[in-house]
Amino acid sequence: DYYASRGLGDVYKRQMENKITWAAFYELSEIYIAPLNLIWFLFASAIAYQDFHYLNIINILLCFLDVFLFDLAVNIADDYFDYLHGKDPHFLTVTNTIGRMKLSLPAVKKLMVIMYIVSAIPGLILVYRTNYIVLILGMIGYFFGIFYTAGPKPLNATKFCELIVSGMISVFIIEVGVYVAICGQYTFTWNTFLTTLLKCLPIFFLFFATQLANNTCDLREDLINGRKTFASYLGTKKSIYLLKILTILGFITPIFLAIINQISWLNTLVVLITPFLWKNLQTFFNNPDKHKTYMIFIKNESLYFTIYIGLFFILALIKR
Repeated sequence: DYYASRGLGDVYKRQMENKITWAAFYELSEIYIAPLNLIWFLFASAIAYQDFHYLNIINILLCFLDVFLFDLAVNIADDYFDYLHGKDPHFLTVTNTIGRMKLSLPAVKKLMVIMYIVSAIPGLILVYRTNYIVLILGMIGYFFGIFYTAGPKPLNATKFCELIVSGMISVFIIEVGVYVAICGQYTFTWNTFLTTLLKCLPIFFLFFATQLANNTCDLREDLINGRKTFASYLGTKKSIYLLKILTILGFITPIFLAIINQISWLNTLVVLITPFLWKNLQTFFNNPDKHKTYMIFIKNESLYFTIYIGLFFILALIKR
């Protein structure tokens, strides 16, 4: 028996029958942060508009809707499979949303499948409007998203966890966004891919840092539950050291991009806030704690790449 094998008992099993309410959906899907996906498509739109003076708004909106809904499905799946793979009673009953809210596992599984299916609808419409390459790109995205948590060896339990998440979100989604924005009007060349990649580097470094910071905080819990992330191979001390390197790279990369004419020098104004952010980040570096300092880290890293993208978006419109 699943619950007995984890020492949870029959009483707990009977309690795990709560239906999916809006409150449960809100927690499972993390819909409160999903709209942040919009920032990636604002960036992709700005890149397309700056480089090609063209933007297919309908394609961008369909792509955003697909990613938005898929993100909800992945978050639900993350809770579901983490619960199935979990071993620590505290994680199963307190940390995980399903255990904490005593939700019915079959109901959560059904919701997860429905959300995956619903998320594919705008994607298929987008494929119809574009070409088979978008279908292939979508399949790649769905593969990494689904198997990030699913299967006997989910990607979030491997040393590639942080790299995959940061690469898919801060580079892959933006590359696809640029592709669909110009599809049918201009050719997406290797040069377009490379220049878009370069513009994404500051975001990539900082997003990698946020993922590593998250897993550094969860290090003990992950090891108990059998998840061996990159942070678990490094240990806390080396993870903090790498976090500092990634953050510094993210902060200074805009200067390099301006030197090679990939972004405007006005875009490097974001660098002016780095002393303020670096001072704030010391709180996390000195005490990496999920409940006390992690949000400080997230807010400061996110502020930097949000301003970076915001400046890029404004300058792209002005220069037109």
